Amino acid sequence: MDAESFIASIHPLLKASGFKKSNATWRKDQGESVAVFNVQKSPWGGGAYCLNMGVYFHALGSEASPTESKCHVQRRLDVDSPASVVEAATEWFHARASLQGAALLAEADSKKGLVFHAVRTAASA
Repeated sequence: MDAESFIASIHPLLKASGFKKSNATWRKDQGESVAVFNVQKSPWGGGAYCLNMGVYFHALGSEASPTESKCHVQRRLDVDSPASVVEAATEWFHARASLQGAALLAEADSKKGLVFHAVRTAASA
């Protein structure tokens, strides 16, 4: 499946989960945070793409519509079927909806993605 087909397939699934789309990025306000899901198309074309996820915490910044690269916790997700991707992404976002929840998962997350220092220290705050 190429990037455009994947985007078309995943959009109704993310929309049903409360995400709003802007280009190839979906965002969902989670109260303390914003969940960000992005389909990054290859700059070399050919339909290749990768899936980026992130959680942006309002307590740590003032972005209204953050991009995945501005998120305080970031992870790249393996490409799979649209339904499997949305299920994995929504579970990941839910577990990290609060800063405290993300802080508790920071050690494991740092092995698979990027976790800002402010998130790591929130558990002890």
